[in-house]
Amino acid sequence: MKQIKINYLNKFLIYLTLLIPISLVTGPFVPDLFVSIIAILYLYVLFARNEIKILFEKKNLVFIFFCIYLIIISFFSIDFFSSILPSTFYIRFGLFTLAIVYLLKEYPNFENLFAKYLLITILFVSVDAYIQIIFGFNIFGMKNIVSDRVSGLFGDEYVLGSYLVRLLPLLLALLINKVTLNLLNKILFIIGIVLFNVLIYFIAERTAFALNIIFFVLFTLIIKKTRFLMIITLAISSLGFLVAGNLSKSTHDRMINQTINEVFKDNKINIFTEGHENHMKTAIKIFKDNIVIGSGIKSFRILCRDKRYYETITSCSTHPHNTYAQLLSETGFIGFVLILGIFLIICKNIILYFTRSFYKKNDYVSDQVKILSILIFINLFPFVPTGSFFNNWMSIIYFLPLGFFLKNNKFV
Repeated sequence: MKQIKINYLNKFLIYLTLLIPISLVTGPFVPDLFVSIIAILYLYVLFARNEIKILFEKKNLVFIFFCIYLIIISFFSIDFFSSILPSTFYIRFGLFTLAIVYLLKEYPNFENLFAKYLLITILFVSVDAYIQIIFGFNIFGMKNIVSDRVSGLFGDEYVLGSYLVRLLPLLLALLINKVTLNLLNKILFIIGIVLFNVLIYFIAERTAFALNIIFFVLFTLIIKKTRFLMIITLAISSLGFLVAGNLSKSTHDRMINQTINEVFKDNKINIFTEGHENHMKTAIKIFKDNIVIGSGIKSFRILCRDKRYYETITSCSTHPHNTYAQLLSETGFIGFVLILGIFLIICKNIILYFTRSFYKKNDYVSDQVKILSILIFINLFPFVPTGSFFNNWMSIIYFLPLGFFLKNNKFV
């Protein structure tokens, strides 16, 4: 009877997990609700199967420490309640990742099923975006508020590019070892990636566009199986960018002219815009007063108004718009080092994958793990503006691929 109950719960876990990609289109509430339910059900299954010790395996201890650390520093935050609530429940994202690992081990077909749902979701969201580009409104009649941006199903939230750029690599990782590269599939691969790249250009989220280029360059260098196809794809994509720029002057102005003006403003090279740079300056000032443990998560929005940290009118926001600036200001040196350490391990692995792809015929690391490593790399890439590291919606996107990554990988 107990096993039957667990089987029903497992099926429910599967259905909820399959719905995560499409639920992210609705905003933060629905996917966060699904993730919370998944975390609770997974905990129940662990207790029911007397497997709670899984939570304390070596690979999970760093995350548990990080969660406990967030709770502790909340007691020193200028806004205790704003910090303690997200800190206390941050562990749900780790449980969500472990639930995916659990489903992958319990149900071998789950990965294929998830890949199908993810493929359908990406196709649906992408086709809808192209409809909005061509006709000015999408399949639900939603129009762009800003003329030089495309938001598709996300309405007034301009995160379509960020969503697609972080989910397509996961799809590629799940399909790379399952699809035979016959002539038809090679043609579909080239057409699909070219259309995707051009779409990201049209969407005109410059951070998403930069991360997309970084991903596909690393993908080309590391994955031998598709290297020649990717060289052709990137060449055709470059032509596609030129055509897209000619078709939309506003997109060309934002992606090319505005970017050049901001990068070379004041006769120097600027990595970030003036506004984002001011956010980071304020974050560093806050860090200098809270070096070890930071000021507590979600405290930047309050402290940035303080005259001690205020730079200009553009220096204050809900967060510093850079992952590492946020970690420094809100979690201090300890939190910063933990996440930076993960990023550096991924960098080391990517360098190894790159060298092996040219100098070794056989590699014990699967292409799936390599692609997921590149995805984690772009998610933690330091030299671009980002959303809040502790934002529920972003956290789900960050943690979603980790379950597939950890399934057969020891990480270090």
